[in-house]
Amino acid sequence: MKMPTLLNVIRALLGLQSIFIGISMAFLVADVFRSSADYSAFPLFDQVAYFANIALRIILILAPPLLTIMYISGQSYKLTITFMSLTLFFTILFIPSLLVLLHVFMLLTLLLHQPSKMYLKQEGSSREYNQKDLRL
Repeated sequence: MKMPTLLNVIRALLGLQSIFIGISMAFLVADVFRSSADYSAFPLFDQVAYFANIALRIILILAPPLLTIMYISGQSYKLTITFMSLTLFFTILFIPSLLVLLHVFMLLTLLLHQPSKMYLKQEGSSREYNQKDLRL
């Protein structure tokens, strides 16, 4: 079965969002490291906590959209819905903007668009392996 157009649009939008956020986060990290002398007056524990907070936010913002793209390509309905919900949740928390409305639209499309549901719920093609294929 061919991927529905709306599902392909969702995948492309998530990809664009991931690229944009990745570039933005790279500039943020570069700016933080460029002005790292400003943080040298703080105790080491506070510096570690600050940079760990930045790293955790980067992971929480970038991981769910990338995993959603991966599970859309892998035709896994439950995991796609789960990670799309996480993407919406973390977008509401960390990036309150027009992206929230876009993510609500994408989640509703995944939940209500019947061809997308059927595409994601279909069984993926699994390959049978021989012992000869597994030898090095």
